[in-house]
Amino acid sequence: MDKVTIVSPVASVRFPNLLDHEVFSGVTTGKYSITLMFDKGEKKVLEDAIKKAGGGKGKSPLKVIEDDAQYDAGMISIKAKSQYSVKAVDASGSIVPLESVSQGSDVRGKLTFAPYTQSGGGVTTYLGNIQLLSSGGSGDMDFGDLPAGYEPGSDGELNDDLPF
Repeated sequence: MDKVTIVSPVASVRFPNLLDHEVFSGVTTGKYSITLMFDKGEKKVLEDAIKKAGGGKGKSPLKVIEDDAQYDAGMISIKAKSQYSVKAVDASGSIVPLESVSQGSDVRGKLTFAPYTQSGGGVTTYLGNIQLLSSGGSGDMDFGDLPAGYEPGSDGELNDDLPF
């Protein structure tokens, strides 16, 4: 059982913590992290790497999202972490700021799967550098015209109905 490093299939980013350490209940984990969402067609590639690293016993980093889930239905997720800041490049290999790797971005990552023995054992996933293929969607940011009667910087109340 050895460490196994792969370049991941294309994944969609969820919950990137690449600029600051991940924090739970106000306490830092001391690690940078990212959750990667893969199409279920990529399952075998990921399972093979996990198996090579000693998977099959204990916990697997691979999580399958139910087909009827509200979010990311039928996808596969892996959370990868690093104690060190990683770098990101674009498709041509040029360095891009980590801020560019956001929720919904399409990326490939260098993932290292390593076995552990604590608490029944399993395989963990370490995050290496990231290749940004497309920036995440920031959602619909077009709010239309300002509401009637609104003056920027004023504290006045708006009395118009919101359009739905």
